[in-house]
Order: sequence, then C-alpha cells, then structure tokens
Amino acid sequence: MPSLDTFWRYQFRTTWNNLKDLSPVSRLRTFIRLSNEMLWRHQSATASPLAGSGIPESEKLTVIVLNHKRPANVGQIAQYVLRAGFVGRLIISNNSQEYPIGKFIKVRDPRLVLLDQPEPSGVGISFELAREYPSRYYLRVDDDIFLHPAQLQWIYWNLRQSAERPHGIFGAAFSADKNPGQEWPFVHRRNADASVDILNGLFAFTQEHLEEYFRLCALLGITDQKTLMNGEDIVLSFSGNKKPQIHQIGQIWECASEASPGVALHQSRPRFYEERWKMFSDLEKIKPHIRQAE
Repeated sequence: MPSLDTFWRYQFRTTWNNLKDLSPVSRLRTFIRLSNEMLWRHQSATASPLAGSGIPESEKLTVIVLNHKRPANVGQIAQYVLRAGFVGRLIISNNSQEYPIGKFIKVRDPRLVLLDQPEPSGVGISFELAREYPSRYYLRVDDDIFLHPAQLQWIYWNLRQSAERPHGIFGAAFSADKNPGQEWPFVHRRNADASVDILNGLFAFTQEHLEEYFRLCALLGITDQKTLMNGEDIVLSFSGNKKPQIHQIGQIWECASEASPGVALHQSRPRFYEERWKMFSDLEKIKPHIRQAE
C-alpha cells in the first residue's frame, strides 16, 4: 500500500470533501469504497508487466502532460505511463514557476523529459512541444486522468489502426435541439465507442494531425501557442479526415478535483463556452466536411 504522501493525502481529503452532502453513514461508506478503488487501481497499474517494448523506436508513442496546479498528479501519471514499453518518450511540462517539477517525479527513466517553463503558458504549448520532439504518434493527456497501461495501450493501438482521425476517451457531440445562443450545444459522451465532434481530456494524434492543427491555427489567427488558453482540443478535433473517435476502455480513474472551481479550467475561466463556440463555428466554415465524414 502506498504511503500517505502528498498525492494520496490530496486525493483522500478532496474525495471526503466532495461527499459532504451525504448523510454521515453514507459519506463514510462511499469514502471507503472510493478510497479502496483508488488504491486497487494504483496497485494494478504499478504491477502491470511492461508491454510493447519490442516495438521499433520509430513507431513508439510520445506522451505529453502539462502541469498547471496538480504537480503530485503528474508524478503519479508518470509512474503509470512509463509502465508501457510502447511509450518512447514522456514529456512533462511544468507551467508553475513556484517549484521544479522534478521535485514531484519519483520515477527515473531515460524516456522522461522534464521541462520547467520560465513563464506561464497556455494549453497550446503541448503542440509546440510535439513539434520540438518529432514523433509519428502522440498522446496528450490532462493532469487529472490516471490511465492504466493496458488502457493506454488500447488507445495507442486504435490510433495506429485508424490514423485518419484523432482518438480519445471523452468527447462532446453536437445536439441540434440546443440553442447555441442560450446554452452549450453539445452533449458529453464517455464510456462508448463512438464518433464525436470534440475530444476532451485526452487526444491521441499523428504527425499529420499535428501539421493540420498548425494549418488550422494559422487560419484562425492563432500565432502564439503559449498564449492559447482555451480551444486547442477543438482545433485538434478538426485535424483529421474524419470526426474524432472515443473508445470504451473501462472505468477511468479521474482526480477527485477534476471539476473543482479554481482548478478545472471550465469552472474558472470567464466566457469559457462562448470562446469555444466561436472557435467551433469558425472551424466548421473552414473544414465543413469533417462533421459529415464517418
């Protein structure tokens, strides 16, 4: 069983606080169940045998993780990602200038690249990093998603099998019965094998998708990825020749603070959905066939 370090203290404390509206008995029972599930997932992921190490270096996956406010999470993610032999490189970019990210990374591996950014940067920096570290296959994952190596392998396999589109695990599908002027006109999709209009949280993409991403950014007038704070997932979702695909890979372990105000961007950024709808609408005009292509 892992020691109660920063990561586990945070997960247990936040989980307990999230259950404050339950009765005392229900709160305790639910907390014990959720805590045991987290511990079981950790033990399963860290005990997973190394798979895919025989894959040629040119075919391996480059994984990119951005740290914003969850450095302990990033250290945990590194443990699980590096259990995958088909991962050729793990890039961790630290957006905080308050600490070096290496302080939170316990694992040591030659595939690990740690970058402390000298100044705050937006989410678009992940695609700049992808350009700086060329690869045939990429995966960018948010710092609140903890994938088991077997789940990561399934996403990687699907990307290689269907490289004409980006892939993920969560997404949003446009709903024609919603009024964009009054509400966000998309329905969240997860736990399914389905095409979506926008990927969320995790993006698996190819070198070709990366090139198309930058072409679309130029057409949108986005010239500095480091200042892009919202919508990079929408641009990436239009980078294929078909709509993005999400996959059912089993229950996903998410950080207890994944929807917390002040931590989760969609809870703390003003005009978050207004910005996203404008970007989506502009991309539809640039590349309208993607919505119809399956």
